[in-house]
Amino acid sequence: MGRDFLSLFPDLDIEDLRKLPSPFYLYSEQKIRNNIQHLLQTGKKYFPDFHLHYALKANGNPHILKIFQQEGVSVDCSAPVELELAHRIDFPIEDCLYTGNYESQEDFQRVLQYDCILNLDDARRMAEVFSIKIPEVLSFRINPGIGRGAHEGIVTGGEKAKFGIPHELSGEVYSEALERGAKKLGIHIMTGSNVLEPEHFLQITERIFDIIEEHISPLNIQLEFINIGGGLGVPYRPEEKTLDLEATFRNIKSVFDSRLSKLNIGQPKLAMEPGRYLVADAGCIVARVQHIKESYRRFLGMDAGMSTLLRPAMYQAYHHIEVLNQAKDEENYYVCGQICENSDVFPEERRLKKAQVGDLLAIHNAGAYGFCMASHYNHRERPAEYLWTQNKELNVIRKPEVPADMFRNVPDFQW
Repeated sequence: MGRDFLSLFPDLDIEDLRKLPSPFYLYSEQKIRNNIQHLLQTGKKYFPDFHLHYALKANGNPHILKIFQQEGVSVDCSAPVELELAHRIDFPIEDCLYTGNYESQEDFQRVLQYDCILNLDDARRMAEVFSIKIPEVLSFRINPGIGRGAHEGIVTGGEKAKFGIPHELSGEVYSEALERGAKKLGIHIMTGSNVLEPEHFLQITERIFDIIEEHISPLNIQLEFINIGGGLGVPYRPEEKTLDLEATFRNIKSVFDSRLSKLNIGQPKLAMEPGRYLVADAGCIVARVQHIKESYRRFLGMDAGMSTLLRPAMYQAYHHIEVLNQAKDEENYYVCGQICENSDVFPEERRLKKAQVGDLLAIHNAGAYGFCMASHYNHRERPAEYLWTQNKELNVIRKPEVPADMFRNVPDFQW
């Protein structure tokens, strides 16, 4: 799944890539569309009114977002500018979900200019929100007391998580919303990211139905939707298996079928908000070997460090690395970047094709949480982004930065 460069980018001439300044991000339009269509088709097989929100924070390049808009997918936004961006891309704003946390009053004022679905992370913010405007559709992010993720840093539920309203308070929260005049209500849960086991989604669906049965059903509220979040995983390591999407939705449907008719919440639709699943394996970083150093370890130094891709340093995340040459021999390397931090080394020693200075590398599964987390650390310019289109065209969708870009907003200084 996204681990062979030539399969991901068929007919793309690597010699053309060698002429481009590196590093850069490269995305496959066809793969993104395939991912969207597969998820939509599988979801609607079990839930005809299934609603899909793309988590825009995973990759917010406007050219990528246009693909989602064309495929009829709405978005999940986590900051006002993301919602404003969705509006500019012409997503139907009434279908867009806004899930922020710890917002300012100004944030709410910006968000409530739009009739989006507002998903509140803390019930105590209701007074601030309703003083501005009664949302067209109001949802609450409930912390179910459990969480799971591929790394502790991406677990978003449970007692240590900063997100969500404690599930024990659910009844009070929805009662208050009704008293304040809310007309349309939904419920949201998000426990963690990058899960590859279908059984997890069975468990979290059961959990949200437990919470609804205990706290919300007695209120006789007609819920518009049950949003079970994202978390659909992508295999980063070669030995990991692809998430069985069919089994995932079959498990979710079994819970709806066995429990929904016993509750007083109407006929809510199923909603989800994946980000990584839709774009991660559709993107690579193309980097260049800068130096090979024989020290206590053999280091392969490239021009894409933690300022280009933060996940390995931040989470010790694994990304498959491919040397784009014709070598038959292999060697062991510790792959690192140029940033002056000892954490700027990819986890684990890698067995790769024997590389030489100037060779290109493909770092896989970089379509999600890649460029959006890039920085200027060590005053490295952020890279370009390219899209390999369905028409076999290599389009620039973000120009590479130049040094002046880093100082553009500094008063009384010109590069």
